[in-house]
Amino acid sequence: MRSLNLDYACDFAVETARKAGEILMSNYNHVKIIDSSHSSDLTDLKTLADVDSDNLIRDAIARNFPDHNIISEEEKAKEVESEYTWVVDPLDGTIPYTYMTSDHFSVSIGLCRGKKPILGVIYAPLRNELYAALEGDGATLNGTPIKTSTLTEMSKAIIGAEYGHEKRTNTLDFHRKILIPEGVRYVLTLGCATLPLAFVASGKIHAYYSSHLEPWDLSAAAVINKEAGSKVTTLDGKVWELGDESILCANPTLHKNLMEFFKK
Repeated sequence: MRSLNLDYACDFAVETARKAGEILMSNYNHVKIIDSSHSSDLTDLKTLADVDSDNLIRDAIARNFPDHNIISEEEKAKEVESEYTWVVDPLDGTIPYTYMTSDHFSVSIGLCRGKKPILGVIYAPLRNELYAALEGDGATLNGTPIKTSTLTEMSKAIIGAEYGHEKRTNTLDFHRKILIPEGVRYVLTLGCATLPLAFVASGKIHAYYSSHLEPWDLSAAAVINKEAGSKVTTLDGKVWELGDESILCANPTLHKNLMEFFKK
């Protein structure tokens, strides 16, 4: 296997995410929904833009990194026994995208070495925001370095959360705890996981948690947050890695306070 130039891989991910974003915007305002009545997941919504964006990204990875694994939301995983795995969400936030309820949708492309996220790109085309990080190089928003908020007081914290497609009621236990008067200031649920996670990395909001999300929701955001200064773990406190379903993300002090609060 040839050695991997991570700077090249990051440039590739940025360029590919922008091209996928062009597909999303070319379909925006006249979205074609694909029938998913055959799916066992009745919360699933798929559009032609999901499929076209996924095809573009997977084809680009296959051409440029033919010996790498690929996991994406829309197709079966490509497994070639590589230590490197690309993790792709061609359109996160399909509901706000389809129904035009907000600009909270994005393309997410992550790269893991083994189970460790080492590269992440999240592109929100309608917001013109591109978040990127490479292990050891810090995190950026549109090329400008970003850092996680230093807020430590839970009572002042705005926190993102998402239910996911499966086991949605699992999140209710955490909601019940965190919404009491001694909890946080506000909980945002945007119908999109990658962007509120990126908002944590850039200091727009203060933390994010979910009990059940997919690899493509979390892989790129995990490394972006780590490089921005967040502590990124599961809800059990284990360092997040590819395959983990839950996540808690905040600056180290707020993260500790939230962990202690959830355990009460």
